Amino acid sequence: MKVSLFTEVQCPSGSVPAELLEQFLEQAELADTLGYDGYWIAEIHFTPSFSLLSAPYVVLGAATQRTRNLRLGVAVNTLPVHHPMQLAEQAATLDVLSNGRMCFAAGGGHPHTRAYECFGVEHEHVRDLMRESIEVIRLAWTRDAVDYEGRFFQIPGIVANPRPLQQPHPPIYTAASSLDGVNFAARMGLNLFIPVHVRTAEELREFAATYWKALADHGHDPDEHELGLLLPMHVGGTAAEAEARSEAGVMGYYDVIRETRGNYAEWLTARGRPLPERLRRNAAAGGLSFDRVCSEFAAIGTAGRVVDRVGDLARDTGAAHVLAWMNIGSVSHDHIKESMQRFAEDVLPAVRAI
Repeated sequence: MKVSLFTEVQCPSGSVPAELLEQFLEQAELADTLGYDGYWIAEIHFTPSFSLLSAPYVVLGAATQRTRNLRLGVAVNTLPVHHPMQLAEQAATLDVLSNGRMCFAAGGGHPHTRAYECFGVEHEHVRDLMRESIEVIRLAWTRDAVDYEGRFFQIPGIVANPRPLQQPHPPIYTAASSLDGVNFAARMGLNLFIPVHVRTAEELREFAATYWKALADHGHDPDEHELGLLLPMHVGGTAAEAEARSEAGVMGYYDVIRETRGNYAEWLTARGRPLPERLRRNAAAGGLSFDRVCSEFAAIGTAGRVVDRVGDLARDTGAAHVLAWMNIGSVSHDHIKESMQRFAEDVLPAVRAI
């Protein structure tokens, strides 16, 4: 079992962006020394309370200079708002700068930030845009020159510069919170991340079973692919300590995402537009208690509780990678580092053996 970290770097009112980014870099340094496998960060635009990470490759470029072993990636690159050749070059530059430590995750991102409307993307084109973008990025990383004629992109025999160090190319993931997204990942032969924090246990099992079967149905070897789970997490000396240190921060995240989605729905309704299908059904849409989050959507508690939770999820889904979301919402920097330390000392050895 691989264990990486993940963050969106929320920026609550009154926070100082420079301080929050420095704290992230300190956490990356600590993760590097503690033996975590990677650190993934989001790409989210126009919503400071939701995330500071509108330019994730700038942030990860800084992280390359303060880490030596940690794999670094954007989860997810919002493919519909980028030209794939430009994104391929940015990601490859990170691979070169990090000496081959870049991972790549493709996705539709967070349309409720109004990023699609700002960048001129039609919701109904997102899946086709993603498919073409992934095809172009793979070509950019593996061909001497890229000739491509698609519906959205026409690439005129150009050379991607630079090329990544990893051969034949860096690992490619996608994230999915719907069966349509899961099937897309399998068709494209991509590794898959599933966000535990917005899916019920039944949905997780269904998504995982669908992914493994669909990979084989589309001619891809499941043994050559990886399923990862994004899981809010906090490890304390006691369950009460873990819950007290994380409750306000974790629930603050759910409040922000609920408010952002609500504002987007109101904005669309005022313009006579329907809410996109992918945003209509979500376990985090409203009414969640912290007790339910702890029992169903996170791993918060003692080291033993977290080991059991990760083990149960791995057995239910076949996952071999956990993205531990400790820097979530407004959880304090000191408490995040303490949780990282406890996990590394008391959880990581057991999880590695799963």
